[in-house]
Amino acid sequence: MKKLIVLLFALALIAGCTKMEDKKNTDANKNNNLMNKNTDKGDPHSGVNMGDNTVPSDGTKDPKAEELVKAADDFDKVYEKNKNEANKKQYIEKHMAAGIYLTYEANLSPKEKYGPALKQFKKVLEADPENKEALQNKQQIESIYEQMGRPIPQ
Repeated sequence: MKKLIVLLFALALIAGCTKMEDKKNTDANKNNNLMNKNTDKGDPHSGVNMGDNTVPSDGTKDPKAEELVKAADDFDKVYEKNKNEANKKQYIEKHMAAGIYLTYEANLSPKEKYGPALKQFKKVLEADPENKEALQNKQQIESIYEQMGRPIPQ
């Protein structure tokens, strides 16, 4: 009888340990998938979603990026003719929208998005040198170029 109880206890212990190992492996796979998903989207520690970093290999462009940049560049002429506060606000909004989209969401290679985004932030800072968001994004892009050992586009 004692042998039977010891045998049942040993079987229960082995079965429990096996389930624990399966659970550990499942949890580890979930964590690895989550980490891979986060690194695809940007720095998981910064809380910044960098968008979908997959770059089309067929040389296609990002239509939304082109649209935002064109709208901002087209508004330059309006702003040059009349630099009133309403136009200034719209000018800043259009260039910030283009810069933010290029930096964080555009489906473009880094070469195709960071230089043009930097240009957009510089335009905002020309109109409003105290714009903290534009200044922060400009400095971030310049930092990326410096870390890569590349010259900062003018």
